Amino acid sequence: MKFIAASEFKARFEHAQNPVLIDLSQSGQPSLADAHWIDFNQIVRNEGERAGLLPDNADFNRALAQTGITPDSTVFLFDDSQGLAASRLAWSLALCGLQEIYLIDGGREALLTAGWPVVTKPAAPKPASDLTFDFSAHHCHADAIAAQLGKPDGWLIVDARSEEEYRGTDKRSRNAGHIPGAVHFDWQWFFDPEKPGYLLPDDVIRAKLSEKGIHANPNEKKGQTIAVYCQSHRRSSLMFCVLKHLGFQDVRGYPGAWSDWGNRDDLPAELND
Repeated sequence: MKFIAASEFKARFEHAQNPVLIDLSQSGQPSLADAHWIDFNQIVRNEGERAGLLPDNADFNRALAQTGITPDSTVFLFDDSQGLAASRLAWSLALCGLQEIYLIDGGREALLTAGWPVVTKPAAPKPASDLTFDFSAHHCHADAIAAQLGKPDGWLIVDARSEEEYRGTDKRSRNAGHIPGAVHFDWQWFFDPEKPGYLLPDDVIRAKLSEKGIHANPNEKKGQTIAVYCQSHRRSSLMFCVLKHLGFQDVRGYPGAWSDWGNRDDLPAELND
């Protein structure tokens, strides 16, 4: 999984095996050449207070049914939401075992700036293969995280929300705060403040992660599992994708995230750390 510049996209797309370009921008935008548009709401599921759950496998396949995706596709993703929607689909595709996944840094705006053409019609529908979620990697749930709390060699838990959410002053679930022991790293810290929506250089991101104890060199904590979460696993999907881009190996996303954990009274929460 990699983020690529829009300037690299054309050559990679033209030489890729079974390339598929997917647009997760908000509806009503003009179509870009070769792009299949997907409604973000079709790749997530909400259930009462819990948001950002995985859909049923059949519903997920229905959302992708006309994109031409197969298990050996090279998939390119973009959106107009700072990579949040594209990252959530990238994580979901990784759960299905896809290996060649590229996110376009800067998203839709970057493609337009690079001269990728606007067209009057979306890409022609192509039948896709059914994909199957595999929860043995890239995925975790509340009980698995809870079992790791307090262990000296347990998982590193990373909270991608705002500082206010982390500290509990911005309460978005029944319980406020964060998972005990979680390291805070706001998802917006990945971006260039002078170029919203564009990632900082890799070495700058590594340094920022290292300052928070998230080791920039995966070999420094070889074998350590990193579990990432936010409120509904959109912001933490971006974190998942950035960490995978940087070479971190065992990174796991928590669908439902704090909208699940923070609405369960049997799970602990910390405040103001």
